[in-house]
Amino acid sequence: NVFVAGFIGSPAMNLFEVPVDGGGVKFGTASLRPTFGTTPQGGRVTLGVRPEDLDIADQGLPVTVEVVEELGADAYVYGSMDGAEAADKSIVVRVDGRVPPEKGARIHVLPKADHVHYFDPTTGLRLGD
Repeated sequence: NVFVAGFIGSPAMNLFEVPVDGGGVKFGTASLRPTFGTTPQGGRVTLGVRPEDLDIADQGLPVTVEVVEELGADAYVYGSMDGAEAADKSIVVRVDGRVPPEKGARIHVLPKADHVHYFDPTTGLRLGD
């Protein structure tokens, strides 16, 4: 469930409440194909994705880079999501430590399709199981 997903792992899973529109889950400028059947009441889902399962892409969720923690082969990018859906939400992305984005950069991130978890925003239960 979403409670467990929120505290297992370090850094923790990124969790976002996002709209379902026309059978797709809206993730910034991209639309993801959900792996669950029926959309929960209210037309929204909680999307969970771990920092290592997000990639910098041409489209997706716009993020402003706030801090870059360089750890050798990897780097953690701590950023704030841009746009109306963001509501001052923060995000953590693990990237290649050899070419991390700079603080202040605006990037787009997109989850790896087979590593997205969907939860009912009311009950917190995982969808599609």
